[in-house]
Amino acid sequence: MKKQIDGLINVLNNYNLIKNVSDTIKGISIESLITDSRYVTAGSLFVCKGDAFKTNYLDTAYKQGAVAYISENVYDVDIPYIIVTDVRKALSIASRWYFECPGDEMQLVGITGTKGKTTTAYILKSILDCEKADNTALFSTVCADTGKECHVTHLTTPESINLQEYYKEAKEYGYHNVVMEVSSQAMKYDRLYGQNFSMGIFLNIDRDHIGGNEHASMEEYLDCKLSFLKNCSTVIINKHTKHLDKVLEAVKGREIILFGYDKDCDSVISNVKVGMNGSTFTMEFQGKKYQLSTNLIGSFNIDNLAAGITAALRLGVHEEAIQKGIAEITVPGRMTVYSHKGINIIVDYAHNKLSVLNLYKTVKDAFKPKKIVSVFGCAGGRSSVRREDLGILADEYSDIIYLTAEDPRNESVSAINSEIKTYIKRPCYEIEDRKEAIITALNNASSGETVVVYGKGTEDSQSIGGVDVPYESDTCVVEKWMKENI
Repeated sequence: MKKQIDGLINVLNNYNLIKNVSDTIKGISIESLITDSRYVTAGSLFVCKGDAFKTNYLDTAYKQGAVAYISENVYDVDIPYIIVTDVRKALSIASRWYFECPGDEMQLVGITGTKGKTTTAYILKSILDCEKADNTALFSTVCADTGKECHVTHLTTPESINLQEYYKEAKEYGYHNVVMEVSSQAMKYDRLYGQNFSMGIFLNIDRDHIGGNEHASMEEYLDCKLSFLKNCSTVIINKHTKHLDKVLEAVKGREIILFGYDKDCDSVISNVKVGMNGSTFTMEFQGKKYQLSTNLIGSFNIDNLAAGITAALRLGVHEEAIQKGIAEITVPGRMTVYSHKGINIIVDYAHNKLSVLNLYKTVKDAFKPKKIVSVFGCAGGRSSVRREDLGILADEYSDIIYLTAEDPRNESVSAINSEIKTYIKRPCYEIEDRKEAIITALNNASSGETVVVYGKGTEDSQSIGGVDVPYESDTCVVEKWMKENI
């Protein structure tokens, strides 16, 4: 798609992002917007971003046909440029401009929180699809489903260029709604800069993503979450979240809808009953009571359901679609339950304190196991706080623990697991190969016990040394083991 760069210069000027432009840039036509020099083709506008950016990336881009670049600095390369005050914000605006702001023509619902984003996204999409088929795109940790294509995702919220391209695909496919997860990292790095949302859902906040390559402090983490809500016309908030006062202060002037268990909430949850085969509960919204039933288990999922249902009701969805939408939901990698020869096996994506705590509580309450056997690890490049949290929780709730690999990235698996192990007093074994660890745990389990495998879910790769290495996925390993041990 050819576009005249003069239009982009005008848009960037409107956001006060331009410091300088070269004399030779006006009138140039661009045919793509690229941030990775390996994928530059003739006619590309190359964006120089990232802490690890090197001048030779721009040299490569120039040799491969880039016609101009955007950067915060001028480089000694004979190519027209746009110099900006903030390249990440400029990238987001450039992406919106290049794909002609497709998200502005759809109903965007963003979901943020420390835990529950993916499940809530699937709940809301399921409901909206029951109201009107083929009307809702879903961008999640699992995938970005635009209708035209289901893209593999490696980020909870895609990079600016990918995101705007997905919006465009969804719009052209005929979708009216987009339900998507919004991560704190996406806001920290301005992937959504300039993009407004019809609705934002705030689920919860807790200590996570602090340190390492993530957030410098809890304050920064919360501020990033809140910066998203400021872009939303309507905000749905869990009244029982930590830091509620700060959340409410941040969204003054917007339509605010609180959901929770208190009678003064706008959307009130009551009569909750949770079992091994599902849950029932009551919700009251705008004077009307709804008796609801779902296959999802775990008291924590009631909060996710309440968030999704409240959003749907505010959007005008009929009760029949809500009832149908929540009755049978499959969320890939979330609370996938198997039973084999008296052994219950749970595969879940849980990987932080809140999600793991809720997983253990659900297993203990719903399955009442003789023993809990845990298989997990912790991602490399993440906060040491997370390793402490996971070690303490596993020690509190497990009888036997197997520590293994979980996206170690550029760290040593043994070093990560040794750190986790300092918080564990229970019998604990280290098996670096994840498949081997899962199979060992299953082979050694007995009837009445529950094996809990968490951290990866349906993910089919492991990030090792900066490379995505193919991996069968936890669900596949468990299912193959069951077939081989009939």
